[in-house]
Amino acid sequence: MLIYAVADIHGNVDRLRRIRAVVSDCQPDALVVAGDVINYVQPEKTFQALDQMGLPVLMVRGNSDPGYSEKYIGKFSHLTSLHLNRITVKSISFVGLSGTIPLPFRNRVRLFEKKLMEKASPLLDSQTVLVVHTPPWGVLDQVMDRVHSGSKRVRDLVEKTRPRLVICGHIHEAAGVAAMGETLVVNCALPRSGRGMMIEVGGGQGCPEIEIG
Repeated sequence: MLIYAVADIHGNVDRLRRIRAVVSDCQPDALVVAGDVINYVQPEKTFQALDQMGLPVLMVRGNSDPGYSEKYIGKFSHLTSLHLNRITVKSISFVGLSGTIPLPFRNRVRLFEKKLMEKASPLLDSQTVLVVHTPPWGVLDQVMDRVHSGSKRVRDLVEKTRPRLVICGHIHEAAGVAAMGETLVVNCALPRSGRGMMIEVGGGQGCPEIEIG
């Protein structure tokens, strides 16, 4: 399965244009959007542009995506919210966690984060793809290459459930790929000229990646 992963679109028309070009050129099986989809201005137009890509679009909300975004997601046939949902596309299962609360030198997914992780844990296993806006603490989460600012609870969840792949964003300057034990972590934040990440996931445990940014 070919997954096209992006994050931090922020409703930017040029970024949406780049995403559409990659979808047209590479024909992925699914588009995963790891949060910060809109920019508060005409949010429906951003969701409409994603829906018009013509493939399954699986998404979580980031810190710039208010709760009312869910009603827009539900209006479009190709868009699916992954928050605490397990969705299977071409035999690959995806689970998501929406939200991010930026704090000094670290981030949390939500208030009452422990309860959220307890709900998410049974949905995950070694074959699952976890989609969350903030990176796990210590992995692709450094601001200005100096300060770790990921989520410690996300890291704990990944260490406990060992999903095959974590797709995240949020820390724009830390976009890239890293290993966390047997889990591959992909920060697919879109910089000014980047195009995200193309990730090929096979039926087995391996998860090779192709960077296109």
